[in-house]
Amino acid sequence: MRIQKLAILLLICPLYSIGQLKITKEEAKEDIVWLEKALEYVHPRIYKYNTKKSFDSIFGKAHKKIEASNNSILAIDVLSEVSKINAHVNCGHLYTIPQFELEQEILAKKVMPFHVKILQDEIFIINDCSDAAGKLNGAKLLTVNGKSSATILQEMKEGIATDGYIDTRKNRLIEHYFSTTYYGFDLYYYLHVDRSQTFQIEYEEHGSKEIKKVTLSGISSSDRANILLKKYHVDERIWFKTPSPRFEISDSNRYALLTVSRSFYNAKIDPDFDELLDDAFRQLKERKIPNLILDLRNNGGGSEHQQMELISYLYDKPFKLYDNIYLSHLDYRPLKSIIIERDSVDLVFNNDDEYMRKFSNDLWVSNYRYGKNLQLQPPKKNVFKGNLYVLINGTTFSSAGDLASDIRKTTDAVFIGEESGGTFEGPTGGANIVVQLPNSKIMVRISPNIQMGYMYSKHPIGRGVIPDHKIVYSIDDVLRNEDLELKKVLQLIENN
Repeated sequence: MRIQKLAILLLICPLYSIGQLKITKEEAKEDIVWLEKALEYVHPRIYKYNTKKSFDSIFGKAHKKIEASNNSILAIDVLSEVSKINAHVNCGHLYTIPQFELEQEILAKKVMPFHVKILQDEIFIINDCSDAAGKLNGAKLLTVNGKSSATILQEMKEGIATDGYIDTRKNRLIEHYFSTTYYGFDLYYYLHVDRSQTFQIEYEEHGSKEIKKVTLSGISSSDRANILLKKYHVDERIWFKTPSPRFEISDSNRYALLTVSRSFYNAKIDPDFDELLDDAFRQLKERKIPNLILDLRNNGGGSEHQQMELISYLYDKPFKLYDNIYLSHLDYRPLKSIIIERDSVDLVFNNDDEYMRKFSNDLWVSNYRYGKNLQLQPPKKNVFKGNLYVLINGTTFSSAGDLASDIRKTTDAVFIGEESGGTFEGPTGGANIVVQLPNSKIMVRISPNIQMGYMYSKHPIGRGVIPDHKIVYSIDDVLRNEDLELKKVLQLIENN
């Protein structure tokens, strides 16, 4: 009840002066101990990519950092350590989210007055909102407050949780400027690199290649968003405001473009997914369109229904999403004191129908073909049989990443872009066990299940779908707002 009242107070009083939240050393150590218990108990593949010895070492380092502090420690420092520990699991569905006072502290921070773009492991400045607006656009960032861009990227990436060994998703998450309490350059820099309010920038000027220096004052995220909208007509939340899916056929009738940028439904702007697909694939068949471009870039996943609907229009045989679903435990009562967002009666998963079979002490497996995602579904009558091209990038994740994997396994589709953000063999995801560390109130969302994709074929473990045609952008391409993936696919269609 105290937490609910505090949350209401923060909503009513947004101008409340935000300080730096502190907790005692003992409280911080207790939070880390609970995190270790929760990860080991809930996460079904915590040791897939790193050994127990490796985790013991990283937890030991966290305790040493806390012990080296004075009697108290900043909660933001605890959040940094928790993020690094969670990133060590190599699971993109493991979310670290600040709450209450800590969330407000992060939202109140000053940020650099521009956006960044990560190209070939270098940081470039775009959308310059400084006093000399526009003069930094396209510049290569060399140092900030004495730290090199390479060091900055390394320190940030140590705290970004993504699937397996996929680096493209880390790069795209750095470029995020929404969901800013758990994604994006501003958060990662503040958490893991530096908490200054001014930024001494050394940069290589675009065009002239001259090395220059400038000191910039940090601004609020809201001020930067307003400048972006006014001077560049850039809306940081446009992704949420753009309908999905979208379908169009070229004037020549040689190709059609199906863009699925989101996998969740917004009733205010989105068309009915099933109806749009039904109409789109009917038109493709009736008008004999030979080429289909499926754009899955920037789709972070969500709906398994959308995933299944799409594959049933692209593969002409019965298909199901998963061979098996694995679950770490059925009984989560040992973590009752820190689990939130779940009634206590739901801490024990109902297994009356013996849906799950015990595989080992800490792993259960689906016992029979139960649930739609484990049952073969028939293909649609208007299955597309032409040339399929799929556009992907590091943000193609979760159900969208699974869809890319499904298409790779079942069709001759040509993939264009960069490595997708979800592992080919199947992700965690789905249901969450949500814990709240008792003192810092940091929320950690842990998925207890693994979905093993149907028709698995040999693929490097911990990697996403690798494109047939890798696209590499230059800063000039970015400044010109080029779409190199679409250009490439149109070239391929023309050549065919």
